[in-house]
Amino acid sequence: MFILLGTDLHRRRRPIVTETLIVLMMVAYLAVLVIGSFDEARGLEAIQLMELSSADFHWWQLITYQFAHDNPLLPGEEHPLLRLLHIGLNLMCLWVFGSAVEDKMQRSSFAVFALMGGAVAGAAHALSSPVPVIGASGMVGALAGAFLVLAPRCHVRVLVIFILIRIWMVPALWIIAFWVIMDLAGWAGLGGSNVAYTAHLGGYAWGIALTLVLLYTPVIARTQTDAVFLLGQWRRRRAYRATVTEPPRAGSSPQQPLQSAFVGEVRAAIRRGDMTTAADRWKRGVNDCPEATLPAADQLAIANHLQVSGDRPAAADAYRRYLARYGDAQAAGEVRLLLAVLLVRSLDAATEAVPLLEQALADGLGGQRRDLAEALLREASLREATAGEPST
Repeated sequence: MFILLGTDLHRRRRPIVTETLIVLMMVAYLAVLVIGSFDEARGLEAIQLMELSSADFHWWQLITYQFAHDNPLLPGEEHPLLRLLHIGLNLMCLWVFGSAVEDKMQRSSFAVFALMGGAVAGAAHALSSPVPVIGASGMVGALAGAFLVLAPRCHVRVLVIFILIRIWMVPALWIIAFWVIMDLAGWAGLGGSNVAYTAHLGGYAWGIALTLVLLYTPVIARTQTDAVFLLGQWRRRRAYRATVTEPPRAGSSPQQPLQSAFVGEVRAAIRRGDMTTAADRWKRGVNDCPEATLPAADQLAIANHLQVSGDRPAAADAYRRYLARYGDAQAAGEVRLLLAVLLVRSLDAATEAVPLLEQALADGLGGQRRDLAEALLREASLREATAGEPST
């Protein structure tokens, strides 16, 4: 027996919308049971009113069907305890993935996202089958797809009850991939006929596609754990490896082998933890290799070490190189702020700092970093204004 307990992501707030959806589904389930205990026909009628059917379609069914689940009142020979698995599995997965996705966006946006995912999944089923459908599986599929985009390297805590009881940390990618494979097999005719495989697959597809789009909007904040960032990081690493390992081509610049050797020496010193040697090698080599840039993490490490050691001009140059190569990275806003601090308060280069600070503020800095950026922008603007005034 396997029970999903949660993820290893840190939640910033209570998932109120997810909890509300779970409560509403439980209330709907219990309400149908209570009505059916007094009048079975009316209980069955209540389920039929909520279910989504292409034969008797009403627009509200795209929402209501998500709150109805398999019930002892429905025809069939399954044991009542087995029927509880329908709602039990859906609520479990809704809690695990819904609470994590809700933490990544505004609550109102999440509510619309979740219900829309279920509606699209239900529409996919209705367009492909005349059989009525109930359950939150489509919504869960959309949330699982969104989670896969937002945190593909995350792990899920799984309670395993088999002879011994223990908790395993399982990659979420494995779990979701297993579900997708099972649904594809069922959709191909290898599974039970009473499962809405098309709704599940439609939910996955919609959740993944919409989340990828929303990552480029203010609705979902970009992080260094989302799939878009990780893909970009992989591409940059591949390009870097190709640059370092490929032999020089005919007619290529004679600086390329020198630059590759230089970068390799600096990175080797960083991997050894010898930042002093890495920084010295960097300062000696940048004049001979004006276009040299390290991988993002190493470039920041060099720049930060130079800043801490007091070599402000070299640190500023290292930060500039980072921004020239990784200007769209997640950390670029903070790097612009660090460079602006050096330019304004140490290097007397307020004019260069102003566009950096304006871009850093546009990147969405918050809290004390935003306050510092605004203060530096006022200071830099004042220095620009007074630089041209005659002294008395």
